[in-house]
Amino acid sequence: MELALLWPKLFVLLLLALVLYRVATLRSDAAGREGLWPLAAILGILLARDLALALTGISVILPLSGLAVVVMYLVWLKTFTEWTTTDRVYMALNVLAVVAAVANRLLDTPVEVGAFHYGLWIEANVVYLAVSLGLVSPVTNENARVVLRTRFVLLSALALSHLVLLLYGYEAALVHQALLPVTYFAHGAVIIAYYRWFHEQERESVAYYAANLESMFDFMKNLGSAISRRIEMSEVLDIIVKAASRNLGADAGAILLVDEYEDVLRVRATQGIYPPIYPVPDIARVTTGSIKRHFAETPIPIGETILGETVRSAEPVLVSNAAEDPRISGNAADDVLFVSSLIAVPLIVSNRVLGVISTLKRAENQFFDERDFEHLRTFAEYASVTIDNIHTYLEVLEKREMETELDIAAEIQSKLLPGNAAPLSNGSLASVTVPAKGVSGDYHDVISLDGRRLAMVVADVAGKGIPAAMVMVMVRSILHLVVSPQREAAAVLGLVNRGITGSIDLDHYATMGYLIYDQDSREVTYANAAHHPLLVYRKKTSKLLQVDTEGLPIGIERDAKYAQKRFTVESGDMLVLYTDGMVEAMNEQGTQYGLQSLKEAVKRFPDAEPQQLVDNVMADLEAFVGNARRHDDQTMLAMKVQ
Repeated sequence: MELALLWPKLFVLLLLALVLYRVATLRSDAAGREGLWPLAAILGILLARDLALALTGISVILPLSGLAVVVMYLVWLKTFTEWTTTDRVYMALNVLAVVAAVANRLLDTPVEVGAFHYGLWIEANVVYLAVSLGLVSPVTNENARVVLRTRFVLLSALALSHLVLLLYGYEAALVHQALLPVTYFAHGAVIIAYYRWFHEQERESVAYYAANLESMFDFMKNLGSAISRRIEMSEVLDIIVKAASRNLGADAGAILLVDEYEDVLRVRATQGIYPPIYPVPDIARVTTGSIKRHFAETPIPIGETILGETVRSAEPVLVSNAAEDPRISGNAADDVLFVSSLIAVPLIVSNRVLGVISTLKRAENQFFDERDFEHLRTFAEYASVTIDNIHTYLEVLEKREMETELDIAAEIQSKLLPGNAAPLSNGSLASVTVPAKGVSGDYHDVISLDGRRLAMVVADVAGKGIPAAMVMVMVRSILHLVVSPQREAAAVLGLVNRGITGSIDLDHYATMGYLIYDQDSREVTYANAAHHPLLVYRKKTSKLLQVDTEGLPIGIERDAKYAQKRFTVESGDMLVLYTDGMVEAMNEQGTQYGLQSLKEAVKRFPDAEPQQLVDNVMADLEAFVGNARRHDDQTMLAMKVQ
């Protein structure tokens, strides 16, 4: 076969490779690109087939390459669905087919016989792939939109290419110059479907976070109005459970709190008809009213039923399909107590479990998904803080010991700061925040992303007092909504910026430094939104480095882009994040402490643990400032690698 015949196909393959590369760059996370590598392998197989045939003339390459293409499309399909026993048997048979092909070649089996048998085998594989594609359903595979959009075109192209080879053979010029290049565009259709899918996911994510943010604002507004009337706790709980049920499209919801004197949960608020998740006497099943009364009046021992287990374990639970969970499968089979899907999230403040908030769906074939689960988890976090703060607020009112509204705001805000830092297997953490006016516009946090990675963030809102503190709460809310093990640091800053821009005044923008630390590889990824550079003390060389990236402050421009840098750390290295209040603190002569003084203070204690370093730096800062008034919030977050 002449190489000149291959140029049309090579041109199409090159074009498809460029398009595939462009699509791959749209997603920075490995999970998003997982389904693209089989497509790249297919393009490589097609290219290698033509070159190998042109150079060697070994005809068995043709059926084996066709088999490889079909197999790779099955591998591609399985990135959206689960592997089954049948799939594994199928793959084993294909391995045997390849071994047989090699044996045919080595034993000089007639080419016509081998080609005939392998042609039939490829047809069988195409049929198997067609059946597998046909079993994909939007109901059972929510993320398989690419498959649903392209399976007809894909199967048509595979069948057409096989038909072309049967009718015309592989040596005909028409095959190489027109017919096969046309079928290659089916692979392009799959790649373009990814492009559409990625953009749809981005739009859906933005809409989802915008809706969550709006619902959170509405909740805070309603709650603030209620608190201003000095209402009872029961009314606050009603507002919380109604907001949670409405925002998730749930049919019912409930809040149960731990009894102060007994080891049980008691129902404190419900929305809709929340059926008991346990056996109910016949006398309590007469009417919906009797079911509601029975649930409201029956305490649940901690550790029993799915609600009691949630409180005992302090872990949230998503039961997407109640019929598949033995703990509540009885409810899915009972018309009166029917439950289709359920979420239960513990209410936790400072490692203390207050109770549980739960929502459920009662309509058949209506299920909660992972986004609903994440939404309620975030909602529960602020509901927990709200409930705990209302307890504190009511106690203060009863004792008549409230000094100022600013003191209460500072107490509420302190609950938003991290308590016990995320666990570090090869390091330690310490932090400090000193507000200038009781409440702070500074924010720092340590968030566990998964078993090996954690995120560290320090932010500084322009301004001081309650307005800055409120913006800080908004930044924290959005950050906890968008943070994910699959998102890079720069992507998180971009989503926080999109969520906050337009919801605050421009004079209340925020700067933010955000890093992700991988404990296994000791890799640090840092992104910066106009914040101070990250300080990195290298123990081995006794040098202090500054790591910085470009980026506008949060809340200025909705479409702002952020960069990130990666580097590794070693044992003994120290990472330091800080805010303006540290370096811009002034003494009585009006001289600023400055970044250089901060760097020297860090270098003076190379062997200190993070808490010692924080204490020593703050002592050095206070000695410099003397009796001068503190004019800005001061925050410092340090991590040492062991």
